[in-house]
Amino acid sequence: MPYPVSIGNDAGIQEGLNYLLSGPAGLGQNFKGYSAYLTGYITGNFRLPYNSTTPVPLYVAGIDLGVSEVLAPGNIWKFNFLTTQATVPFTLGSPIVVAGAADPFYDGSYEPIGVVECTTDYVIVRTQGFYPGTPPTTGGKVGFKVIGQGFVSTDCNARVTITGSTDRVFVSAQLNNIISYTATVPSNLVYTVAVNRYQGFVNNDPINPDYKFIFDQTVAEKTYSNTTYSGLTGSGTIDQETVFSTIVDAPPIGYYWYILEVRFVRTGIGADLQITQCETGLRSLSAQVVKP
Repeated sequence: MPYPVSIGNDAGIQEGLNYLLSGPAGLGQNFKGYSAYLTGYITGNFRLPYNSTTPVPLYVAGIDLGVSEVLAPGNIWKFNFLTTQATVPFTLGSPIVVAGAADPFYDGSYEPIGVVECTTDYVIVRTQGFYPGTPPTTGGKVGFKVIGQGFVSTDCNARVTITGSTDRVFVSAQLNNIISYTATVPSNLVYTVAVNRYQGFVNNDPINPDYKFIFDQTVAEKTYSNTTYSGLTGSGTIDQETVFSTIVDAPPIGYYWYILEVRFVRTGIGADLQITQCETGLRSLSAQVVKP
């Protein structure tokens, strides 16, 4: 578009106005990100907090259950341990898994809300759905693990808005993760670090208006194969640093959440490896929307 715009140049005026309405341009605009270097611990939660300043267990072996019941108003579930535990086994937000209950309706993973209260005698979780009138049951076990459970979020994330079809997002990230594990037989570990993109949708809740985010796609990942971490046995740690240089992403118009996440998969005949803790050091994610 020539500058200045001549009097009577309606096309030039329209083009200039559209350019202004398209929003800011250049590398210095629309920047979001998070970084930290102090020690943290991945929680394994499907909701905040994704990281803790104190150690968090990522594996709790199945605990025998006594009576399990649904409390009023129908979205509060109480699982009583058969015997008192030595320590409080679950942390707030933990997505526990129940299996083997006399009534299989109680079996399954309780997420994304997870644990809302836990003592040495019971654990209470909350679900998004309501199930009033569900009769109590007995038996089964309750536990928690991250291995084989899909992506687990870190605290490195950023939300951005795409307003034009030609917008581009420049993303960079890094993670120093010290992974603690235990295994009784030689096991292989496949460890993946990924930058995942989630799309936000208004929840249409007039009381608590917010966004619901649905997994959209993985925009970049690095996988450390089972040949890298093979024959693991006993208890030990793996110190792995991962760096993503600039990633160029081009999502459609919308509201997006970029999150740095990890995934653990074990392989091998009879493999029983469990991830017990993830200690995070230097970590970051930044996302910058650039308009042409």
